[in-house]
Amino acid sequence: MQNKISIKDIARFEVGNTIAILVNTAPAVFWMLFYLYSNPAVLQDCRNEIESVISDTKEINGTRRIIDITSVKQDCPILTSTFQEVLRQRTLGAQVRQVMQDTMLDGRYLLKKDVTLIMPSLVVHTDPAIWGPDVSEFNHKRFVKENRIQSSQRLNPKSLRAFGGGTTLCPGRHFATTEILATVVMFILRYDLIPLQNRWTPPKTEKTNIAAVVMEPDTDITVRVLPRESSTDCRWDFKLPDSNMVFGVAAEDRHD
Repeated sequence: MQNKISIKDIARFEVGNTIAILVNTAPAVFWMLFYLYSNPAVLQDCRNEIESVISDTKEINGTRRIIDITSVKQDCPILTSTFQEVLRQRTLGAQVRQVMQDTMLDGRYLLKKDVTLIMPSLVVHTDPAIWGPDVSEFNHKRFVKENRIQSSQRLNPKSLRAFGGGTTLCPGRHFATTEILATVVMFILRYDLIPLQNRWTPPKTEKTNIAAVVMEPDTDITVRVLPRESSTDCRWDFKLPDSNMVFGVAAEDRHD
């Protein structure tokens, strides 16, 4: 109100915030669950990691299991690598820049002053010159630090542009990452998902909304949700002891 914005205009802003909060996080959770449950080895790798950062407390009414999301980000490199690989495979945003002066790239491409330069992330994310010959495959360990060091195809962190970059880097990327990982962690610890068609078939994404950065599935996948036996006789809680801890999902956040 101090900025003389009316209640009606504030309400309009909130509608935009709602779209921003859900339009990419919901499909990101969908694809995380799809790639995890469609590959038992990936699912087991991530479950093993998460179990190692859970603390159990005995209470009068049973066991309380606490998931430390800060530890998930710091100590679950396979899970976070899986998340980054999902973003590489399933994001299609574009970075837009205005060329400030005539610039020659690679001695071949002249960018004229004042033109608009559009850089689709999907082109970068599917370039074998950047990611290697397995660029089209889903490699859940692609972003694990030890794998990057040992790989002959040294990955440049700036090649993952799911959250944009530079002055247009998504300001909500850390909140979104926490939200997505917390939801996925709870799913894979507590439930098994079995597709009713007995196979995991990736849906098409041709109807993705123009406002979305993460591809949206055109159709649902119908599954049976079965509680895991080890998850039923306990109470589950989350904690986030270091909310300022930065997870390097974007190159601008990395320190290695």
